[in-house]
Amino acid sequence: MSAAAPANPATTLTVIEAGGRGPVVPWTALRRHGELLAFLAWRDIRVRYRQTVLGVSWALVEPLAGAALYTLLFHHLAGISAGAVPYALSCFAAVLIWTFFGRSLRAVMVSLVANSGLITKAYFPRLILPLAALGASTIDLLCVLPSYGLLAGYYGVWPGWPVLTLPLWAILAALAALGIGLTLASLNVRFRDVSAASTFLVQAWMLATPVVYPLSLIPPAWRSWYALNPMVAVVEGTRWALLPNYTLDPLLLLPGLAVTLICLVVGLTVFSRTEHRFADVI
Repeated sequence: MSAAAPANPATTLTVIEAGGRGPVVPWTALRRHGELLAFLAWRDIRVRYRQTVLGVSWALVEPLAGAALYTLLFHHLAGISAGAVPYALSCFAAVLIWTFFGRSLRAVMVSLVANSGLITKAYFPRLILPLAALGASTIDLLCVLPSYGLLAGYYGVWPGWPVLTLPLWAILAALAALGIGLTLASLNVRFRDVSAASTFLVQAWMLATPVVYPLSLIPPAWRSWYALNPMVAVVEGTRWALLPNYTLDPLLLLPGLAVTLICLVVGLTVFSRTEHRFADVI
């Protein structure tokens, strides 16, 4: 008499439910999937620079070429000055942090669609995908930062103690990109027009931020409204950190910080309320 067939192994059913009314951050699940987060971030870096001669050095091309072009157009042709410091150095400092923000925002926004295969085949905290995209952009920033030291050495203009605050401005840029990017990523799952409009969005936003022009060109009466742009505080803070004797207006900080926190709360809330539908509609 043949032996009885073994019982089927128990299967685990994971039910993904909508989050609560407020922002939900699955800290325990994120810690449990920390290796996956690191793997996806490094994978994004490898894929981005695969089969390129310059490799990760391409991360430097965008900010360096952009700063060179803006110096030609806005300084040499339009006559815009950066005061006592070389315009090229001031512009490059702003372009560095803006490029990090722009790359991070775009990467977070498309992170779900770019990983649709993973979303439909396996369960893990979906927040890992935007965080991995943000991590890859952070690695790019770390690779590019030493180039500022070379340019500062060329001009003989070195930052003072405020350079110690540079990580703070990078974190604020990352939080702004994450908060706005999470909302756009949730929309992009259903409406791919969001991704198509991203390039125009970032370019238009840059023109509304003192990247290629100094803050002094903005009339004082407008600055309280202008400071609601969260990247105004980030760009000005980065210049204060990297340029000697640069004056930072503290009144710019609170509005930008408040808007950044609001965007982060809204982004996390929208993401947690919609992530249970991602696998069905992506």
